[in-house]
Amino acid sequence: MTVDDVMSSLWRNFPTATNFTSFQSSSSARHSVARLEQPGAQFCVGDTLNVLVEMRDYRGRPKAYGGDFILARIHSPKLQASASGDVTDFRNGSYRVHFTLFWPGEVQVSVLLIHPSEAVQVLWRTAKQNYNKVAYTGTFVNGSKTEKSLCGLRLNTDKPLCEYKDEKEEEYFACIQPPTLSCSSLNTMTSYNTPGPSLTKEETQLLAQWTSSFCQTGSFLNEDAINSCLMGKRLYLKGDSTTRQWIEYLEKNLKGLTYIKPVDPFSSELAVDAHRSITVQWKNHGHPWITHHSNQVNKCPYISRGLDTLDLGGDGQDIVVIGIGQHFRAFPLEFFIHRLLNIRRAILRLQARSPQTQVFIKLENNREFSSVILRLSDWYGHMQNLAQRKVFGDLKVGLVDAWDMSVAANTFAIHPNKIVVSNEVAVALSYLCHDL
Repeated sequence: MTVDDVMSSLWRNFPTATNFTSFQSSSSARHSVARLEQPGAQFCVGDTLNVLVEMRDYRGRPKAYGGDFILARIHSPKLQASASGDVTDFRNGSYRVHFTLFWPGEVQVSVLLIHPSEAVQVLWRTAKQNYNKVAYTGTFVNGSKTEKSLCGLRLNTDKPLCEYKDEKEEEYFACIQPPTLSCSSLNTMTSYNTPGPSLTKEETQLLAQWTSSFCQTGSFLNEDAINSCLMGKRLYLKGDSTTRQWIEYLEKNLKGLTYIKPVDPFSSELAVDAHRSITVQWKNHGHPWITHHSNQVNKCPYISRGLDTLDLGGDGQDIVVIGIGQHFRAFPLEFFIHRLLNIRRAILRLQARSPQTQVFIKLENNREFSSVILRLSDWYGHMQNLAQRKVFGDLKVGLVDAWDMSVAANTFAIHPNKIVVSNEVAVALSYLCHDL
């Protein structure tokens, strides 16, 4: 599987190019219509409820093309029950939202227009081959001497470069060579947002803001059930801070699990229950990161490298959870797919030497509406999740659909609340301990 293979399979999800003329011709949630496909029908638990959406522009005229980014859910506030909907784009301005009715009683339907199709086109155009939405400052250190320099995944400059290559994985980033210090003295990097791609006034206006359905989840929401499932197991969490939430959740909810504060802030975080022989370890993924905090470059290896060096027991007690994506949204989709394919190959190598090790892929969750759209839009997260399903879909791995959970729960937070995190963990444990 290559980057081009994955991109080709996702091509049908990219918006069809249209001649954007004015904001008034873009999709308007206020003027659009949503209606039941079968009004007045009697529905039973397990039935399908379909909602038809007819998109209109700000003048009230029907749209003739698709590509709008829509999120939908059904929910019953009294029962605290909710589920996400599956959206079908007919590419003619109309959509069908498919819901499965999981519980009895009244349900409320919510259909959100996150981005009109015209905004999606802007996001797609600015995503292609654009590595400059986020830049990095590298700090080079030698003894008491410190120098700073511009770094990035791709640098458009004639100045001499320090290039940092992983030949095997074909990973790459570079820094402009500092005045006197050597390239090998690069110590930490921090990120900052650049002005980004130039947009027209109309395009800028477009980007102004406005329970698992495929498997049975066990009752892994209480301490005894979680302890019983994890007893004797070694859990390796790898990825971003949304995966780090798992170690935080387990440490707070398992009284016997003790968090061991790392001496080095860039080393793995660890929690241990010596009595039950439970070990939980979290390690962040390799560059890129989008953060104001300094990250020590040589202590944050790529996940594929980390999987190759993982010391596994070979006794079926090792579990690996991988969750990445949020820090990649500002970069072209091809770059993210390249990283996924490296992880895919590393998973296959891991499973070849330790077939009993269970691997999980935690998909991205959505994030705040206040996020900078041009860099961090949920549409980018949606496309990255489609890429993950394509890359990992044929492997023997479990998928934890954090997107489905966060849409259903209506959280819209980069770090979802405890309810979402507890269900993420519960899905993984249901794969592991389905007999409990």
